[in-house]
Parts: sequence; structure tokens; C-alpha cells
Amino acid sequence: MALRPGLAWSTSRCERGRLMTSLQDVFAAAVDLPLAEQESYLDALRARDPALCAAVEQLLRADHKLLHTKPKVATTGFASWAAALSGTSLRPGDQIGAFRILAPLAQGGMGVVFKAERSDGSVVQQVAIKLIRREFLDAQARQRFELERQTLATLDHPYIARLFDAAELPDGTPYFVMEYVDGEPINQYCDRHQLSVRARIELFRRVCQAVAHAHRNLIVHRDLKPGNILVGQDGLPKLLDFGIAKPLGGELRDDWAIQTGTANRYFSPRYAAPEQLRGGQIHVSSDVYALGVLLFELLTHSTPFDFSKLSYGQVERLVTEVAAPAPSAHVAGRDAAARTLRRQLQGDLDGIVLKCLRKVASERYESVSQFDDDLERWLQGMPVLARHGHTWYRFSKFAARNLVAVTTASASVLALALGAVMLWQQNQALRAERDRSQEALSVLEDAFAAADPIRTSGAEISARQILDSAEKRLDAIPNDQAGLMATLAESIAHVNLSLGRAASAANLYRRADRAAVVAEAEPGVRLRLMLGQSRALMNHDQLDEADQVLSRASQLVADPGPKWRALRGKLLASRGQADDGIILLRTALAEIQELGPEQEVANSIRFMLADALAVAEDWTGSLSVYQDTLRWQQQSLPADHPQITRTRLRMIGALRRAGLLQESLREAETIVQDVTRVFGHDSAEAAFVFNALGRSLEVVKQQDAALIAYENSLHASERALGPSHINTNRARFNLALALEAQGSRDADAEAQFKAAIRESERQPGQHQASNLYFRLYYAHFLVRQGRSADAFDVLTFSGGTEALEMSDEINRRAVLSVIAALPELQQCQETASTSASCERARAWLQRWPQK
Repeated sequence: MALRPGLAWSTSRCERGRLMTSLQDVFAAAVDLPLAEQESYLDALRARDPALCAAVEQLLRADHKLLHTKPKVATTGFASWAAALSGTSLRPGDQIGAFRILAPLAQGGMGVVFKAERSDGSVVQQVAIKLIRREFLDAQARQRFELERQTLATLDHPYIARLFDAAELPDGTPYFVMEYVDGEPINQYCDRHQLSVRARIELFRRVCQAVAHAHRNLIVHRDLKPGNILVGQDGLPKLLDFGIAKPLGGELRDDWAIQTGTANRYFSPRYAAPEQLRGGQIHVSSDVYALGVLLFELLTHSTPFDFSKLSYGQVERLVTEVAAPAPSAHVAGRDAAARTLRRQLQGDLDGIVLKCLRKVASERYESVSQFDDDLERWLQGMPVLARHGHTWYRFSKFAARNLVAVTTASASVLALALGAVMLWQQNQALRAERDRSQEALSVLEDAFAAADPIRTSGAEISARQILDSAEKRLDAIPNDQAGLMATLAESIAHVNLSLGRAASAANLYRRADRAAVVAEAEPGVRLRLMLGQSRALMNHDQLDEADQVLSRASQLVADPGPKWRALRGKLLASRGQADDGIILLRTALAEIQELGPEQEVANSIRFMLADALAVAEDWTGSLSVYQDTLRWQQQSLPADHPQITRTRLRMIGALRRAGLLQESLREAETIVQDVTRVFGHDSAEAAFVFNALGRSLEVVKQQDAALIAYENSLHASERALGPSHINTNRARFNLALALEAQGSRDADAEAQFKAAIRESERQPGQHQASNLYFRLYYAHFLVRQGRSADAFDVLTFSGGTEALEMSDEINRRAVLSVIAALPELQQCQETASTSASCERARAWLQRWPQK
């Protein structure tokens, strides 16, 4: 669409600024409406804001005129209009970072979207660049923009368009670089290809899988509509535009343009749930409603309600008060095709769609996954949850699947028998499903409400806050809802593990497994939970417990599979049995060769193998695995994909260990820019890469630069992971060593040593082995300063017995040898002191005698 940038407004500068703030968004809402609905929309707008309405009408006329404009003129016109709209002077051929603008693609409430291509010669890649309007970006909006960037970076799903980059133009205009999708809206694709009802539902289920993935990452899309779901030439959908997505539990405030809180974004009334139009709390069920409208449209070629010639108030009342019609009743036409379609929709599909469109959120499907499961039941001819209570309905489904048995037996007797049994079973199952749904919503809604910005004085909500709140509310789940407990605890554990919260994840997996036992879950479910628990325990340095969990998991099924073998191999390598671990890891890798790099397990097993080879001091072999992994990823993933970035991060250390010091430094200096651009300066990934850069700089004797890198690593880790996380304490420890190496900053070094020890003890039982390691080096620091008494006290601390038990033999021997060499131990012996420190030192040396 091309619009003229010049508007004949005889208004003041202040008034024009106000109009520009609203104009783009109101135009974006109006331009997608049918002409009849545009008229009523403009009537309502004119009554409220005549000046704004006049400007919108002028843009709509220009847009209508463009429909008869030649493509070349259209592109040029749009480029001019887009530049004026966004406040930039971008044109085709202009450069944004590594990308060259090719052509405008679209405009929306927050700005414009351009098609671009990578121009640095590294790889052929087309992208979509979305420019964000500067007038929206006050301090709070910038914080939300950063939160959105971090959120999108976590969404890794084959049916979700990926975020590649986020940065600012020289003039401060923020932008996103997204995956370019060469496709058409899902409704147009279905109609152009004349897809059958079954084919439409199979395609729609892929969309459900993408939305469910977002929900598992605690993100509600809030603007699901055909224009945000494009289907490519391969027949696969891509979910776009998470621009108004937000962490669950935020408050919304809506107006006719449907402005969403401080995000200053807009959704489509045609697909909005009643609670969105009322300005109520948003749930995952809000997306369920939008998906219901979308499925209604795919099946009937129209949406449930006709908004033409309706005011906003009438639209709100229609959506919030009037029951949606059944899809079968909405099929137009009297020909044979229409009659056939109506018959297909009547019954199950009517029930499924109408369950999504219920006015009360808790009466819809509890999740998109449950909605998707019901569609799968329909495809398989099974009874669906959306229809229940009818014995004959269930019997007819059974008869359709077991035609021979039904016709051979006495139909009436079989019907009575099945009716009696199935009625009882289905009623029990449906009551359980209803209660389970309500409990799930209650737990999550309470968690999100507790993290509500309104209740936290307007503070920005983090995923960790929501997860902590949700974990606490698991205690409210009734004892007879063990299956629900297992499902929710596993979901929260998975996200915790992804955020590096290993301790919380291990505890949640443990709770999920206990609940699964009570719920009599299938062995495969318990195996999955135990593997998650063991992985979290290993990340938390709890190797003994991880070993016990893996042993129990292996007894659940005949073959625990490649994931189990990989984790067992990782555990063996962590305990110094690298050769045995490598064999298991190579076996696991061979078993999952068919998986592509978009699958997390396919990457993690390769990383585990490289780590095990490093433990075996096969530096060349470890580096080779990373290099092979990188080439494998680059065959199908874009250059800026997070998986590729993580592999490059790990390669820095592998290069250094292989003796390629300059190559390691060059890679570290290069990737630090990429990581901070993609993940942000305050991300866990940034902390990792700054630490790797510091190590590389130290090796080549650039101590001052290394110190700066370690300081950046600590800052990023504190912001991303919290002050007590094991990786944050490792960053403190590395900074302490770097400060000590300076020779003139002993006080600063000691402060960091003490902080690492203090924070690692903040959670009961957390990282005892790491704490002992920190104390060992702090003691060396104190001895070099002539403070042996202080060193003795540091090493003979009250929690030392447990820490020594959990430590590997090398570190345990190192600690005890230092204690044995200190003059304070000799004083203990000579004076027969009964002080706590002396008693502990004697007990340890007796238990673990030094050779």
C-alpha cells in the first residue's frame, strides 16, 4: 500500500504531534476492515475526534487509489510514505547493519516493515526488518521493548518466525530483524488450494503447536489472526508478530483502537476475546478464543459476528453478551457443496469451536494443547471433550470405529452395555477434566496475579517472578489432582532449567515425579521427568543424587533411550570416567542422527560429547566436535540463530584449550558483539562470552583488558541470573583472580572472594563443591599475604565436612594438604586445642589421611 506523506492539516505543531501519535494506529485498524465496516468505524471516530478522522479518511483514499497503481509506482510511493511514517529516510538500497533494504512489505500500528537481505557476503539470507516508531519509546517503553526482544529470542519453534537481531539506527530508532516468510495468510492459502475440512484442520493444528510453545514459555500472543499466520510454498505455517505479546498476568486497558496498556500496541477486535474488549485480565484462554475464531473462519469463510455498521459499544456487547453461532449454521449457500460442509461441521466440530468461543474464559479449553488434542480426537474418529453427556454419541463413535463388531453382535444389547459402561466412564472423565481445567487455571492465574505490575508498584515483571509465584501456588492443588500437579510442575521446571535455575528445576521435577507416581502415569512420563531432574541436578553439582535418579529411571523401561545414555555419559565424564562417558555419548549421538539442529536434544548431546572429550584432555577432538556441529547447524539455520551463537561461544574455550590462542581471542572479540546485539548486554549469554573473552585475553597476557571483560561478565550474570547463581559466583571468582593478578588491588580481590563464598552459601545445600573451591583459592591468597590464621579459619568452616564429601578427590586432597601445611594445625596439636576449627581439621585428616 502506498500513501502520500504530505497531509493538508491546518493544525498547530502540538496538535499535529498528537494526531501523528494516533493516526498510524487508527489507520492500521481501519484499513483491514471491509468497506461497509469502515464507514461505521469512521462515524464513531468522527464523533470523538473530527481532526483525526479527517486525516484517516485522507490516508484511506490514498490507499484505495493505490489499488489501481502500477507495482513500480506503488513500491516507490509506499517507500516515501513509510519513511514519513516512521520518521526515517530509509529507501530501497539503504543499509541497516549487515542488511540492505530491498522493498517495503507492510505497515502497522507500531511502524513499517521492510524486506531486506544480508549484504556482508557471509551468507545469502533474506529478512524482514521492522522499524519501531520513536515517539512511543519513553523509558518504560524501551524497557518493554527490551523485554520483548528477550522474549522473542527464547521462542525457538519451526512454526514461529524467528528473531535474528534487534538494535537501533544511528538516530535511535529501534528495529527488529526477523525471519522473512514468503507466504500468504492462512485463510487465503486454504481457499486458493481448496483444502478439505480435514486438511484445514491438520494445517491449523500446526498453528496450535506454535501457540502452545509460546504459552509454555509464558507468552500470550494476543493478536492471532490470518494476517499474522502465513503459509509458505512448503505448506507449513509461520506465526508472526509477537509485537503485543506479553508475559502472562499483565493488566490491559482497551479503547476502540484497542490500545494495550503501556505497550501502546493494537489488536484486532474481530479476533479479540470478551475479556480483551472489556479490558480484563488476559489468559492463555484469550488465545484459545482467537484460535476458535480463526478455525471458525477457516471452516466457514466468515467470522462468527458481522461488525459492519456497528459502533464500538455495539461490537463490545455483541462479543461479550451474545452467544456465537454454530459454524454449521453459518455456512452460506444451498448447493450440494454447502450441504456437505454443513453435515461435516454439525456435531463435533461445532462443539469444538463453540467451546473455544465461550464468554467465560474458564469454560473454554484450559490450554491450546487441550484444544489441539480434541482436534486430533476428531481426526481419529474418537469422542471429543467438547461434546459429552450423550450415550448415543459415544456409541456412534465406537460403532464407526468398530463396524464389524457392531454389525455382528446384537446392536441393541451392545448399545445398552456400552451405554451403561461408557456413560459412567465418560462422566467420571469429564468431571475430572473439568476440575483439572479449573485447578490449572486457578494455579496459573493466582501466580500471574501475584506478579501483576499493579501489585508490584509498576515494576517490570520477570519470568523468574512469575515462576516463583507459580511454584508456591502448586501447594494449593488438591491431593486428588496429582496428574495436574505433575503437568504443571514439569512445565515450570522446564522453563526454570532454561533460565539456568537448576536448583528450582530439580525440586520441581522431583515434585512432578512424585505426583506422577500417585497419578499412576505411564512409565514414559516418569522417565521424561527423571531425565529432566537428573539434568537439573548435574547442572547444580549434585552428582550423587543425579546418579541415583538415572539409575531409577533405567529400571522403568526396557530401553531408556538416547537421552538417558547421553546424561549418563555426561555424569561419568563429570566424575572423571571420561572414556566410559564418551562411549555412551557417541552411542546416543548415533541414535539421534536424523534429528536436525532445530531440535535442542540434537545440539545438547553434541555439546556433552565435546565436554567429555575436554575432560579426557582430547583438546583436538573436542574442538573437532564443535567445528562439525557448527557446519551441521549452518546447513539449515540462519547465521544469527541462537543455536549457532551458542556453538560459537563454546568454541572459544575449545580453541584456547587446543593451543590456538590468537584464534580464540579473535573469535571471542567477534562474537561478543554478536551476542550482546542478539541477546543483550545483561543476558546469561553475554556473561558467558565476556568470561570467555577474559580467559582468552589472560592467556595472551592482556591483563587490563581481561579485567574489564570479567567485570562485564559479573555485571551481566548478576542481572540475568541473580547474585547467588553458581555462574554469577564463578564470574566473581574469576574477577577476584584477575584483580589479584594486578598486584595492586588486593582489597578489591578479597572483597570478590568473600562475595563468591557468601553468595554460594545463601541457599541451603547449594554448590558446596564450588564453595570449597572458592575457599581454597581464597586461602592461597591469604597465605601469600602472610595471614595463615585467617586461611586456616576459611578452610575449617562449619560446612566443610559436607563440602569435602561432595568434592572430587583432587580438590579434596588440595584443601586438606593446605590445612596440613599451615602452622595453625601444628598449634592445634601442640596445645590439644578443642576449638571447633581444630576439631574439624583433625577429624578430616583422620578420615582422609594425606599420603
